[in-house]
Amino acid sequence: MELNGVEIPISISIKTNHKTEIFSIDSDKLLTFARGGGHNDDLNTALTDLWDKFFDFILINCNQNIIFVHNLGNFDGFFIYKALSNKFKPEEISCLIDNHNKFIQIILSIEKLKIVFKDSYRIFPVSLNDLCNILSLPGKTNSYNPEYHKISLFNNEQLLQEFKNYSLQDSCALFDCISKLQEMYLRDYQVDICSILSTSTLSLKIFRSKYLKVNIPVLKRRDDNFIRNSYFGGATDYYQLKATNIFYYDVNSLYPFAMCEPMPYEFIRKFTLKEGDNFNLDNFFGFIKVEVNCPLNVKVPVLPCKYNGKTIFPTGIWIDTYFSEELKAVLSLGYTFKFIEAYEFSKRDLFTDYVQHFYEQKRNSIGPERYLSKMQLNQLYGIFGRKHDLLETVNIYKKDFDKFISSRIIKSIIPINDRIISLLMHKNISDDLIDKLNFDLEMKLSNYQYLVKANVAIASAVTSYARIHMIPFKVSGKCVYSDTDSAFMTEPLPSKFIGDDLGFMKDELNGLMIKEAYFLGVKKYGYQYEDKNGNLITKSVFAGVKRDSLTFEEIIKLSQGETLVKEVPLRFYKSLKTLSVTIDNTHVSISRSIDKPLINNKYIPLNLSSNNSKSDSFFNYLKRKILTIIKKIIN
Repeated sequence: MELNGVEIPISISIKTNHKTEIFSIDSDKLLTFARGGGHNDDLNTALTDLWDKFFDFILINCNQNIIFVHNLGNFDGFFIYKALSNKFKPEEISCLIDNHNKFIQIILSIEKLKIVFKDSYRIFPVSLNDLCNILSLPGKTNSYNPEYHKISLFNNEQLLQEFKNYSLQDSCALFDCISKLQEMYLRDYQVDICSILSTSTLSLKIFRSKYLKVNIPVLKRRDDNFIRNSYFGGATDYYQLKATNIFYYDVNSLYPFAMCEPMPYEFIRKFTLKEGDNFNLDNFFGFIKVEVNCPLNVKVPVLPCKYNGKTIFPTGIWIDTYFSEELKAVLSLGYTFKFIEAYEFSKRDLFTDYVQHFYEQKRNSIGPERYLSKMQLNQLYGIFGRKHDLLETVNIYKKDFDKFISSRIIKSIIPINDRIISLLMHKNISDDLIDKLNFDLEMKLSNYQYLVKANVAIASAVTSYARIHMIPFKVSGKCVYSDTDSAFMTEPLPSKFIGDDLGFMKDELNGLMIKEAYFLGVKKYGYQYEDKNGNLITKSVFAGVKRDSLTFEEIIKLSQGETLVKEVPLRFYKSLKTLSVTIDNTHVSISRSIDKPLINNKYIPLNLSSNNSKSDSFFNYLKRKILTIIKKIIN
């Protein structure tokens, strides 16, 4: 509930195997404080009493247990971690936090007692109600009532009881979901979901237990640093501002399809290349740092480049690192290369059996089996691209701060109270230590430090193969916009590309045609089509606002250079520094991108020059300013 602009907990519900409980704040103290008749001590006492009741319950009833919290990382963790840190000794509390400041898990350890709070949303990333629907279980008793968020709730007995029922059902629904999922994963894959932390690690555990036939090596840090430069992710680009009578296609499971290609396996050697060296790209498999030359006459560049903090697809000359198979795929388009440094690997089929199992299950199942197989298909590859990060989170007394940080790098200092602070720390790990460790994606070292061990060569290869698969559609001259695994085309695709097998295209509109569409930048587009009943349907994708929330008239205005300001209700603002959450309405400005020049309805690729990148950048900046001025004059 909001109080003086900050969210405070007013109730905590929990369900265990044997008990269901709800703990509520002392409403008299809360109301007295809210009316201005009390002091901060009244509020603090009310909050402390609420958490004490909850902690007393779990200490008695949850010995050696996992407590799942749906959205621990983005919401509940901020309150739970602060309350635990206020209640218990610093050495009794620890947690894992990722690079996005999301709580992964929170641990309470008192002598032989250990209670772990885990984020069920991190494992099954859908809303609780959607998860209940997928599993055919009872969900919420009613939709969330905004009146629950107001202090007047405590003056309405009927509404207060409704809220308590709503809160209790949340915990009951989550308990039922986790219980059913646990049963399914133990039965089908012998995997205990209490032993994992995320969807990716769940997929990895299944892969390792049933489908991994060889040990996957772990890269040394210096090799990881080189190959990570080739890890670009999906390819999204826009080629035309406005298009009419177009078709929308999407690839069946693009990344799983790419995972069936040969993967980098054992590192063989690295070597430097000089002009005149006898190097044959056709006989090489691995990663190469190259100087790229993409001629200006390449109308649709397809090789990605990191430029000014973004991934773009330019013409011109630049230096970057790529997977060898992607370089081979673009040679026929006119690209040329000067080879600088190479890391060679052996190749091996690692994932085909895993992918085929879950794709067939997805294709032939309904209900929870289909959802879970789709989730397992899409989440495995990404874990190999995680960075080698070690985050150590500990609580200490303020008086011990100076001697404690002598050999540590502090990322963040979180004040808990006037005696205790929480430190989130980076800690360096030597390559020798990494080499000695077995392949274990989530390993806890002393005091629950967090080490992600990965192989970015695999992740880079998967995304490269995915981009390669999309090249023919992009360079056909008929593509007006492409996303990671989809394309908007001016003509229907030949039947040989359409099907329900891995890697084939499916018609997203089932035979219907888009009447009119506007593509205003990466992840900025909208279109209109007529459904089978003759109704005009508008679809829109613009970062920052809800999907399909724009009218077609608004999309047209954006295409003409206007800026729209849209209200985004109830946006959450989280502060790791203060361990607080605020909720407020906000406004988002959306407009057309001007990253590329537009001539006769066609976007012109940015041209780079390795010798003149700064002047080129200024030249394009100048062009954008001039175009903006011209538009204003015309309007």
